[in-house]
Amino acid sequence: MNLFEQILYFLQKEMTEPKAFGWFHILWIIITILAILVLYKLRNKYNEKQLKLVLGIYGFVALVLEILKQIIWSFNYENGIVTWDYQWYAFPFQLCTTPIFVSIICVFLKKNKIRDALLSYLAFTTILGGLMTILIPDNCLVETILVNIHTMWLHCGSFVISIYLIFNEVKLNIKSLKSSFVTFIIFILIAQVLNIIIYNIGILNGEVFNMFYISPYFISELPIFNTIQQSVPFILYLLIYIIVICLGSTIVYYISKFIKHLR
Repeated sequence: MNLFEQILYFLQKEMTEPKAFGWFHILWIIITILAILVLYKLRNKYNEKQLKLVLGIYGFVALVLEILKQIIWSFNYENGIVTWDYQWYAFPFQLCTTPIFVSIICVFLKKNKIRDALLSYLAFTTILGGLMTILIPDNCLVETILVNIHTMWLHCGSFVISIYLIFNEVKLNIKSLKSSFVTFIIFILIAQVLNIIIYNIGILNGEVFNMFYISPYFISELPIFNTIQQSVPFILYLLIYIIVICLGSTIVYYISKFIKHLR
């Protein structure tokens, strides 16, 4: 193995698979709470520079971890032989991975309608995936150290970013909520185009490719949604999926508005 391959081999080192509310999970809950408290303390010094610094730290660290995850899942070393096999199911375009790209894009955007819509999406929509992983991490944690760190940084970090934006940058009005819906729909369209193209060009070799879990060719892995998809026509499933996510975003919006009103 060359040096690069030796590093990859090290990153594939395993740990005992973390359990919900075990030490690893609780550690990340504590880190999440501390991050929220620190950013809350800095609220009086909030400005454009601080916003971009917070988005940049989260986005670029998450991007590096995502790249490393993609590499080590495609890299295998056994009996002195190195092989590469890209894992299509892990392609990084899911609801939970879009905060990586959205955060980085917003670092380079000036304040305008596009950035406002992207930040509204981070505030009201992606918070759902982050919160669910914080509460129920079982299906996300594995035996690979780097992947577990990546998973918790990605989801806990996106939750922190959402809270930060709700109480600093994003306006709590219906216009912002609608902007988050529009952004979500655009990502849905991109995901479905990817699902259709990747499946039909014949490069999957039997692997699953299901971005946003809305592929017409594969059953969703999401609890409840997988049952719905198998029980109704695909178009109806897709409509239900969109409505449920938008409803979740709406609930987040009104809870945020209520809490801010109390403050």
